Amino acid sequence: MDSATRDTVMPDFPINAVLRRDDEAIRCPFAAFAHLRQDHPVVWSDALGAWMVSRYDDIREVLKDPVTFSSRFASGRSSVTGLAEKIADDPDFPEETRRQAARRVELSKSSVLLTADPPLHKRQRGLVAMAFTPRRVKEMEPEFQAIVDSLIDAFPEGGPVDIMRDFAMPLPMTVIARILGVPHELMPTFKKWTIAFTKGVGALDLPREELIELFADVDEFYDYFTAELGKRRREPQDDLLTDLLQARMSGEESLSEHEILQMLVQFLVAGNETTTNLIGSTVKRLVDSPDLMASVRSDLSRVPVVVEETLRLEAPAQGLFRLAMADVELGGQQIRDGDMLYLMYSSGNRDEAAFPEPEEIRLDGSRSHHLAFGRGEHVCLGSNLARRESAIAITTLLQRVEGLAHAGPGPTPYMRSFALRGPLALPVTFTRRS
Repeated sequence: MDSATRDTVMPDFPINAVLRRDDEAIRCPFAAFAHLRQDHPVVWSDALGAWMVSRYDDIREVLKDPVTFSSRFASGRSSVTGLAEKIADDPDFPEETRRQAARRVELSKSSVLLTADPPLHKRQRGLVAMAFTPRRVKEMEPEFQAIVDSLIDAFPEGGPVDIMRDFAMPLPMTVIARILGVPHELMPTFKKWTIAFTKGVGALDLPREELIELFADVDEFYDYFTAELGKRRREPQDDLLTDLLQARMSGEESLSEHEILQMLVQFLVAGNETTTNLIGSTVKRLVDSPDLMASVRSDLSRVPVVVEETLRLEAPAQGLFRLAMADVELGGQQIRDGDMLYLMYSSGNRDEAAFPEPEEIRLDGSRSHHLAFGRGEHVCLGSNLARRESAIAITTLLQRVEGLAHAGPGPTPYMRSFALRGPLALPVTFTRRS
C-alpha cells in the first residue's frame, strides 16, 4: 500500500485540533478519539509522522509484540529529543543552545527502560526494579502521609486553594526528589527541571525563546546529576543514585552513566508529572460529581477504585510511540518496516468494545484492564508508587476537608500537550472537618 492509498488524517478530522493543542480540543479530545475509533482506527498522520492507533485491541496487539514493534522512539517527534534534533544544527539558535541540544541527542542514543527493547530492557528493569516494589512503596507510606498532612495543614482557612499548585504538584515532586537525593533547598530548581522536560512532551514545536530556556534547564539537570553521581562513586550513600551505580546482575554489565542519566529523566517525568496529573484529575472528577463524592465519602475503601477509573478516563500519559521493525498489517492497514505508530492509550481506554458504557465510572473494580500504565513488558515501573501516593492523597483530603467545590466559573485549563493530560490549575473552596 503506497502513500496515495493508505488511510490518512484529512484537514477536517477533529484530531488535527488536538495535535495543534487548541485549548478546547485539549480540554476535551474524546470526541476526536471516538471519530478515529469509529471510522479510522489505524490512520496515518503527516503531522506526527506516524500511524495513529486508537482501538483497544489494536493497541494491545502492538504492546504484546515487542519484537515487531520496537520501543526505541517511545516519545516520537513530540519530545525533548525530537526538539533537540531540530535545533542542534540550526544556525538561528545560539551556539550554547545548539551544544545543549546536541548533548541531549547524544544522551538519548542510550536506550533506557521506556525506549529499550529486550534483552536490554529486561537487564535494565531488573537492575532498578527493587526500588519500586510493593514492599518498598509500603515502607514509604508513612512519609507519603506526613507530606500530605503538611500540605493540607498549609491550606488557607476556607480556601480557595489551588489543588494543582498546593497539593497535587508538591506531593509527588517531594517524593521523587527525596528518592533522587535532591535536598529541600533545591526544590524550586527541581520544579524548574520538571517543567522543562515535560514541556517538550506532546509538543511538535515551541517558540524560540522557550526552546532556549528549556535546553538551558535540561543541561543544568544533566550537570547537577553528573556531579552527584561523581560524589556517590567517591562516597556511597543509602539512596537511589548509589543503588544505580552499584546495581549488578549475574553475568550483566553495570549501568553506564548515560543510562543512569536517562533513567533519572524518566523517573523525573513518570514519577512526578504523571502522578500530579492523576491526583488533580481525581479531585476534579469528585468535585464535578457530588454523587460520586458522596459515594466515596461513605466508604473510603472505594478511593483506589476511583483512582483506577480516573487512570482509565484521564490517562496522564495519553499515548506512546512504537517503531515497526517489519512489514505487518494492523487494523486493515499495511504498516511498513520503519514506520512509526502512536498508540493512543486514552482512546483505547474509552473503546466501547473493551469498556461497555465507557463514560460511566464503575466502582466494582471491573475495568482494571485499562492501558494507562501500558501493558506487557513495558508496564509502568512506578505504577505501585503512583497508585499509593494518589490513594493516600485523596483519602486524606476527604477525611480532613468537606464541601469541596470549584472556586469560580469557567472551564478548567489543561496542559497544552496531546501526550500528557492534567489540569493546569484547579482552585477549590472547602471547609475543614472538625
